[in-house]
Amino acid sequence: MNLFLIRKFFRGIVLPVEKIRKIILNTLAEIKVNSVLDFGSGTFFWSDWFLSTFNCQIYAVDKYYKEKIISKDEVRCYWQLDDCFIDCQNFSIVFACDVLHHLDPVEYETFWKEIINKSNVVIIKDIDKNHPFGNFMNKMHDKIINRENIQDIDPHKIERVLVQNGYKTQYHYIPKLWYSHFIIIGIKP
Repeated sequence: MNLFLIRKFFRGIVLPVEKIRKIILNTLAEIKVNSVLDFGSGTFFWSDWFLSTFNCQIYAVDKYYKEKIISKDEVRCYWQLDDCFIDCQNFSIVFACDVLHHLDPVEYETFWKEIINKSNVVIIKDIDKNHPFGNFMNKMHDKIINRENIQDIDPHKIERVLVQNGYKTQYHYIPKLWYSHFIIIGIKP
């Protein structure tokens, strides 16, 4: 079994996948989805789901793709966000799952500047810094597994950024195991 499949398998164990899918489907019931920017797409866990659920074009961005030749017929892969914008300027959905806490502060700010006006729907799933134990466990996971220090993600700050840019937001706290997962969906009316 290759690393991609192993990571995909364990993602399904630690994530509240079915709850996240249900929240997304209920929220997007009236929205036509033609394209998804999956930022931090990694193993295509969510790219594959969006593709099979909405039968739409997927633009997958992950730094991992720079070092590995990734090819997937139904998914356009990029290792930099800017390269993705060459092929598409607007997306039905900008989706980022468990990636923002891996960005350094400059990359974090750049992400928001780059995507804030690229879609009428922004979906962010990450670990809530406001739940100390779950946040600590996630930091230990990334320190041990990925050998990296991560930053705290405050969902209230994300909501403020979205609201300031004309989005109406929904916040959902969905813990699983010891992780303090949250999902924020911002939709421009």
